[in-house]
Amino acid sequence: MPRLRTYVQIEGLLSVHAVRAVWTALAAVPGVLHAEVSMKGAVLDTEGPVDRMQLEACLEQAGVRVLGLTVERGSLPVL
Repeated sequence: MPRLRTYVQIEGLLSVHAVRAVWTALAAVPGVLHAEVSMKGAVLDTEGPVDRMQLEACLEQAGVRVLGLTVERGSLPVL
């Protein structure tokens, strides 16, 4: 499967604690290799397409809501 970069728009990131909760929740989503989370949203590097419903459910547990997803295909460097 191709590696993908997914940009997630998130509502509810109002504190550093919320950012940390989202980062922790994203670790539970199958296929997520790396996540960068800020007060503006999240950028995910994934092994392939991520199940949106599963992603939304994990983030809902963290107390936030997904507003939108943008997926880019591309090759990530192999280390």
